[in-house]
Amino acid sequence: MLIIIKNINNFIHLIVFTTLFIAKFALSDTKNCQNKKNICNKLNRVVGIKTPMMVASGTIIADDFIVTNRHVVEDHKQLIIKFYNGEIKKAFPLPHNFPADLAILTLNKRKEIPTKLLKLDKITGMIRVIGFDQGRKSNRIYDKGKLISYPNTNKYPRSRIHTDAKSLPGNSGGAVVDDNGNLVGILASGDGNINEIIPISLVNEVIKKTDLKHEENFFKIGKNIRLCADNLEEAQYVQKNLDDNIKKNIDYYCWNSENKQLIDQAGQTFGRLGDLNKAKKFLEKSVTLDPSSPNSLISLAIVYHIKRDLEKERPLILKLLKLTPENPQVLRLGVQVAGILKDKNMSDNVLELMSKYNKEALPLAKKFIENAFRSNQ
Repeated sequence: MLIIIKNINNFIHLIVFTTLFIAKFALSDTKNCQNKKNICNKLNRVVGIKTPMMVASGTIIADDFIVTNRHVVEDHKQLIIKFYNGEIKKAFPLPHNFPADLAILTLNKRKEIPTKLLKLDKITGMIRVIGFDQGRKSNRIYDKGKLISYPNTNKYPRSRIHTDAKSLPGNSGGAVVDDNGNLVGILASGDGNINEIIPISLVNEVIKKTDLKHEENFFKIGKNIRLCADNLEEAQYVQKNLDDNIKKNIDYYCWNSENKQLIDQAGQTFGRLGDLNKAKKFLEKSVTLDPSSPNSLISLAIVYHIKRDLEKERPLILKLLKLTPENPQVLRLGVQVAGILKDKNMSDNVLELMSKYNKEALPLAKKFIENAFRSNQ
């Protein structure tokens, strides 16, 4: 979750943010902290981060080291950090060659490499995001949520934890903790409903793979990330007839960004512009990187639906019905796929879920299924 500085309003906002960097953070969520001290103790472990392009968050993992997202760092050689007590320092990214959307920052100009790994704890209860809040200009603990899926990071090193815990733009790189205050992971991205978290185990893998010898390739990939994000921003408000050069840039830079989030966004952008073949290419890659990502799965399912490739759509919907059975869009797609393909087991499953999560739409769904199966008689 990031804020990209592209237009004059955002630029003015950046100036305001920079000015506020000289003021102290006010304690956020003081009222809630009375009963959540183990979580509120982590407020001072989150920092605000300012780059030439965006405002984001970071999480302190040791005295001189902060972890944030790779897409926050891009190819910038230094960043400005604001600590919870109002102190401001410069931080420097340390290069690595691990594919997760993470980067370690050091406050030490000598760029010493971290050696201590993070402790891994079993997730207990609900999870919460702690990030730098743009509205409050301070750290904030957001509403808790459930864990939707936990990835096989050994097989899929770009995969994420998926949750409905809340967050806002600017929280990228913030800490995600469980009910005991244990660090679960680092917030990466989201669509407002389902957020994506990079597990803490992958922070350890990045630490292991951090080495100054990777500097040239690290910043080369960072440039691809930056130029991908720039061109996606240019395309954001275009509904049709996007400039061909921007299309080519998105196709090239996003594909080579090695960043699951940007690959997702590129696929969604091409889908919105009606280029279903390119949308399919990017979204299929995204699903191979993170097979349990609800955001990627539903985007690809919609592309297959529009292309009328329902046989490819069916397994995606079946997986989504397990991951997010309450999602009304998934349920609607499920009804249509089950009816058109005459899949009785799938239709029974979808209607049962609708009776629990979307009762208002159930009568129309039943009628559609009945008509679909009757037409086969």
